[in-house]
Amino acid sequence: MFFLKGRRRRRLLATPLADADRALMRSTAPLTAALPAALQARHEGVVQVLLAEKHWEGAAGLEVTRAMRLAVAGQAALLQLRPDADYFPGTDTVLIYPEAFVVDHDVVDEDGLVHGGEDELAGESWQRGVVILSWQDVEREARRPEGYNVVLHEFAHQLDEQTGEADGRPHLEDPALAARWAEAFRAAFDRHGKLCKRRREVLFDQDAAGNPAEFFATAVELFFTYPRDLASEFPDVHAVLAAWLGLDPAAWTGV
Repeated sequence: MFFLKGRRRRRLLATPLADADRALMRSTAPLTAALPAALQARHEGVVQVLLAEKHWEGAAGLEVTRAMRLAVAGQAALLQLRPDADYFPGTDTVLIYPEAFVVDHDVVDEDGLVHGGEDELAGESWQRGVVILSWQDVEREARRPEGYNVVLHEFAHQLDEQTGEADGRPHLEDPALAARWAEAFRAAFDRHGKLCKRRREVLFDQDAAGNPAEFFATAVELFFTYPRDLASEFPDVHAVLAAWLGLDPAAWTGV
């Protein structure tokens, strides 16, 4: 079973996208067109793995098209280009709504009482292996990122949750990198929180100040959408993300 899966993966990783699929991916997710030539073949192989191994499903009557799958897989694959990547092993399903969706969330007030509430979301990550996305937001943010990218954000949460807890620290095998990571993200999260309290202009949004998991997922978004700004304002965070992901978008042209 594992032998067959490994052989199938090797075949997928060695298979380039068809010319029409490559053009479609780059038009719906322009960030994928910025990849340097040395990474393009690896990227297309990972896209093939995600297309083949994940279950793609539409919600609220949406028919998931080839363009939608390529746009999502193309951006998610950017997080799995290092040689030892395991292609989101905890992720089984990508569920796509036509637009922002409403979920019921319990909210705890200052007195500790729990109240039911509704949130309108562009994306959500479940520890049970499901990524939920709003296609309207995927499409808009892919074309006009402005620092936001719901695909990168939610798939970053999936990597974070591989350790069993969403705490802003994905699985890091290198102890030295893990130590650098902990210090870089702790200092950056504390600094961001202080800037928000002072109502200073900040690179990260207000949601990132909520907890380390949200800060990490937002950092991944910025690493690809505003890489030079992240490297300038939070160089230690940029450095550990580059070491973990095995690439540096700040050096790419067109980003």
